Amino acid sequence: MQKKGIDISHHQGDIDFDKLKGNIDFAMVRTSYGSFYEDKKYKRNIKELERVKIPYGLYHFSYATNVESAKKEATGFINIIKKYNPLYPVVIDIESSSRTSNVRNDILVDITSTMCSMIESAGYYVMIYANKDYFTGKLNSSKLDRYDKWLAEWSSKPTYNKNFGIWQYSSKGSMPGIVGNVDLNIAYKDYPSIINNKKSDTSSSYRNENSNHVINYVVKTGDTLSAIASKYNTTWKKLYEKNKNVIGKNPNKIYPGMVLKI
Repeated sequence: MQKKGIDISHHQGDIDFDKLKGNIDFAMVRTSYGSFYEDKKYKRNIKELERVKIPYGLYHFSYATNVESAKKEATGFINIIKKYNPLYPVVIDIESSSRTSNVRNDILVDITSTMCSMIESAGYYVMIYANKDYFTGKLNSSKLDRYDKWLAEWSSKPTYNKNFGIWQYSSKGSMPGIVGNVDLNIAYKDYPSIINNKKSDTSSSYRNENSNHVINYVVKTGDTLSAIASKYNTTWKKLYEKNKNVIGKNPNKIYPGMVLKI
């Protein structure tokens, strides 16, 4: 399952959502950044997305440099989003800025973990946004493995080998109703169904589904289904059945760039 999406902020100006409708399956909306600034267009963007019935997620660009500032940002973010009904994840955007570039890796992990925990405890399906370098370097910690990832890797195919639920593959997309460039994304999970099911299940806590250890594996040159299956302690038949819609009729033909679920 793949869904087409964009992420938007005040940088896209006044979007014509009637023209945009039908061209995307979802949108990720920036609500805020730092401690604490609201995006100038987030209220309009959410209102219009709801009007044209495009499901959306929400994200906050963090400037936090320690755990205390992370708590303040998370509290502000939760207060903004509590009046909305996102059917895609609520996201902490962790990337390099003039304020955070010198923060130690272990502190950045604690910042991210703290914010994710607070947002999840408030009842939301939380996700982390970062580029591949951040995920493989600064944020490469078992503390964060249980959270879904929104991978920014502007290329023809993703090369990050841990689990990710959304891939931002371009910053130079174009869409009807939007003047100028817009980020383009693919979602690999049916987030509206996951989130609606969790809302209706009052017997369980609201937690991400990574306990199932689903991995998005990017096929490399020389890979075979048997070799990949052996690496992850499964069989090629089980791997093929899970990915038949991607692989096609011949399990012996897999190609570099394919994304397989394990």
